[in-house]
Amino acid sequence: MSSTPRAIIHIYASKQSDPRINYSRRMYAIIRRYTPEAIEGEKNECYAELTGLRTFFKMSYTEMAERIVKDLRAEIGVTFSVKVTTASKFEEVSKRSKKTSSISTYKEINNLFKGKSFVDASKRVSPRLVKRVRLTIPYLGKVS
Repeated sequence: MSSTPRAIIHIYASKQSDPRINYSRRMYAIIRRYTPEAIEGEKNECYAELTGLRTFFKMSYTEMAERIVKDLRAEIGVTFSVKVTTASKFEEVSKRSKKTSSISTYKEINNLFKGKSFVDASKRVSPRLVKRVRLTIPYLGKVS
């Protein structure tokens, strides 16, 4: 374990939500907009590591957590709560997570398709057009 402090939050649906519905997958998708380090926990809960993202989003960790909860509330329609958690709990849930880590970043996807063109080479197309159609994805973090 590292000795540097980490900003890890635990987000979960409030007790008012319908216990028969699992919101975890939708929560995970929304949280991934903010951080590449998101994990689905048990039913209706997710964990997110926000460490180092303050400069990218130009806001404090508290503001980021509030914005995540606000987006979850707006898109899912359920009240969510957030609390700070430990790195050991995050690692424990990470080991139990079902998510695979095959291609995990936009950078890796770009490298996979580097130099490839989505224009059929058998057709006569000007080289200028081929250059414009190449795949480029900005690096934003891990994706699944």
